[in-house]
Amino acid sequence: MKRTVYYVLCALLTCCVCAAWVALIWLEISRTGDIPLRIILLAVAALCALLRLDSLVHESGHLVFGLLAGLHLRRVSFGRVSFGEGGVRLGSRSAAGETQFSLKKPQNAHASLIAATVGGPVLGILFGVVMLVLYYVLPTHPALTFFTLFSLWCFAEAVMELLPAELPAGKTDGLMLKELVQKTGETEVAVRVMQAQLLAKDGDYTDIPRGLLYDVPVIREDSPAFMQLLRLRAAYCAVAGDADGAAEAQSRLRSIEEDA
Repeated sequence: MKRTVYYVLCALLTCCVCAAWVALIWLEISRTGDIPLRIILLAVAALCALLRLDSLVHESGHLVFGLLAGLHLRRVSFGRVSFGEGGVRLGSRSAAGETQFSLKKPQNAHASLIAATVGGPVLGILFGVVMLVLYYVLPTHPALTFFTLFSLWCFAEAVMELLPAELPAGKTDGLMLKELVQKTGETEVAVRVMQAQLLAKDGDYTDIPRGLLYDVPVIREDSPAFMQLLRLRAAYCAVAGDADGAAEAQSRLRSIEEDA
């Protein structure tokens, strides 16, 4: 999906959320007549969206689904705070959120990573649906109104993440899911790298099938995944006694690093 189309669709979704917010607040005011409180709730919900607090819900989905799928958590971050391997850290700059996993076993890697990737959008959609149901089932309360307003943005953000697009900040979950299912692109190369690293964790490259490192899709050579793949190829060929293959991989890697 082209970025322009993605941005247009996201703008439409944002407009829909804003319209839903106004309609919900109007309904609240007509019921209670408490205009100041309702306006404050709307403003707080909008501030939460601007601060990307929806990432708490989104990354929690990745975290829970990834752990249930049997992946090893490396690090999860929300804004400036992150935790995982190495403990809790406070970053120098704020980020919307990121969850990093590694494989525990090379088998069923695609299925596990698909589960982790889809977890973020799924939890956002579930949160939005559940809060809307609770809003119409439970008695009116300011806290319920706020979480319903907030959940509407989480729902829209989840739908945006499911749209397959390559953005300046990286790939959306939708594009990663597409590549995981089709076994194409940089995502597939990254999966091959993780599998090979796990098989060679004790320094024994003999258990790595040659096709795992060489039968890969064509991607940009300056991508981190491809450069790591070249390092694995060089080590694999060196252990296998393929001096020409090792020299070729090292030469290609040096050329990419010099051009970077």
